[in-house]
Amino acid sequence: MEIITTLADKRREKRWNFERKLLQEISLKEIEKQFHETFASLIPTEHAKRPFLIDPSLDIGIDSYLLGANYSRFLQYGESEQQAKSRAEDELTDLSFDMFNLLTCWVHQGERYGDALGIASDVYVDTLWQRGFQAGMKRYRLKLH
Repeated sequence: MEIITTLADKRREKRWNFERKLLQEISLKEIEKQFHETFASLIPTEHAKRPFLIDPSLDIGIDSYLLGANYSRFLQYGESEQQAKSRAEDELTDLSFDMFNLLTCWVHQGERYGDALGIASDVYVDTLWQRGFQAGMKRYRLKLH
């Protein structure tokens, strides 16, 4: 008796394999370094190295990286990076908003810092999205997907 697999299962398995291979190209240290570079001036140093901030920030960074890699497939269909990014705008906004909400309590108080935190959250998510997009683009061009 054979095991019956559905098309959805095959697609999910292929996506997981693609993501697994992509995650081998970036280390958690690189994402953590990006976090510290982006938020160094906003988060007090006593909180910047705490796991309660770094772990969820790494999760958001990984999600952003994988999102960029998944949207890089649209280059095969003749879209530019900007067009692919406009497709992902809702997901990027959600990730940036999650990052902003995570760090809101831990930054210096004041309206000026809130605006800077929003911009820094956008930069963090956008930077990792672009890195994922470039990595996915490379894999698609080399037919490694």
